[in-house]
Amino acid sequence: MTQKSVRGISHDYASEVKRYFWRNYLAHSIEGGLYMGGLAFIAADTVMPVMVKSLGGPSWLISLMPTMLIFGIGWPSLFTAHYAERLPRVKPFILATGFLQRMPYLVAALSLFFLIEKYPLIVLFFVALAPFVSGMITGLNFAAWMKLISRIIPENRRSSSWAMRNVITSGIGICAGGIILSVLKRSPGPAGYGILHLISFGFCMLSYVLQAMLHEMPSPDQSHAARYNLGENLRSLPALIKFDQRFRNFLCMRMLTLGIYIMTPFLAIHALSILEKGEDFLGHFVIAQMLGGIVGNIMAGFLGDRYGGKLPLVIARIILLAVSLMAVVNTTEWGFMTIFFLFGLGFNSDHVGMSTMSIEISPTDRIVTYISLLYATTAPSMLAVAAVSAVVRELTGQLAPAALLSATALALSLFFLRRIKEPRKQKAH
Repeated sequence: MTQKSVRGISHDYASEVKRYFWRNYLAHSIEGGLYMGGLAFIAADTVMPVMVKSLGGPSWLISLMPTMLIFGIGWPSLFTAHYAERLPRVKPFILATGFLQRMPYLVAALSLFFLIEKYPLIVLFFVALAPFVSGMITGLNFAAWMKLISRIIPENRRSSSWAMRNVITSGIGICAGGIILSVLKRSPGPAGYGILHLISFGFCMLSYVLQAMLHEMPSPDQSHAARYNLGENLRSLPALIKFDQRFRNFLCMRMLTLGIYIMTPFLAIHALSILEKGEDFLGHFVIAQMLGGIVGNIMAGFLGDRYGGKLPLVIARIILLAVSLMAVVNTTEWGFMTIFFLFGLGFNSDHVGMSTMSIEISPTDRIVTYISLLYATTAPSMLAVAAVSAVVRELTGQLAPAALLSATALALSLFFLRRIKEPRKQKAH
């Protein structure tokens, strides 16, 4: 291919990105907001742990709930990365698997309605594993989806697109808080949780319609990774970690950040116990968390578009560190509302920065493999975090030891983050 033809392809590609920018930007933002907003009705950090406890789940299972979805996503894309990097268009693959990833929430809802009296253990199994199974199917297409976003959303608008997704999520989540409160008051127990799962499924299917509206344009270059088969791609993974120091630091930072989940599975349970409130009070925590999410997303979206993903990540770690320490000493209702507000702020700022930076540190021709490896290597950390969380809970029955361990992990995460140079500044030079 001549240089002239390469420039021609690049020009055509840039023109098509510009032509479909607003359609893709808005569809991407609204789709994600609907999907994640729907999941707020069964929020992994607040509703799911209490739900599993009410269904008779043990402490080790409760400790897994905030990480079930992410853990499921972690490893499947490693086995599809070589295939996705070979595809000229990835959207059909994403839609085929995307439909299936939404089905576990419908299955969980139906089991809560129709099986709870005769088969309570089976219902617990369906409910607890729904996010994991959904995550596993999501993992098949997750890195391919990130590749799609890297193609259709320009670099300097990605942070705000992630932020807009999360703002919509938070807006739905605020409404979800009131609905959770109302549903669990009128239909306490399995019936109420079944309704919440059904609402989540409805929102997830609406997001699927928006995802189908994305316009994909083929990549302007041909990836050399397209020549890799599954075995070759898997054998190349250790070298990526060994020789890419920036990516290695990013992995360490990402894995240590998961230390926040040592504390969070039992934070809402702890708060309800201290305040002597019923399960319906979870709605207030969800509202506070979503309000914090709106503030965090607006801040991170602006900073990420202007300065890159690192600054939102630094701010997120400082805030989440403060949340961990505050949880140790607080005993008041407004204090817990503040803790959940700040958790939402820090968590969403982290999400925007992580989504932005993970694309920008990945080479264009191996972006699917890099992101697949990033999420696969966090899976063992999630298991370790869940194990530590469960053991600490069983041994102490207190939140303070878990919160202090979370704070330590976040401090170490910040150390590795400071060793990474902002990718956008490096490109500028």
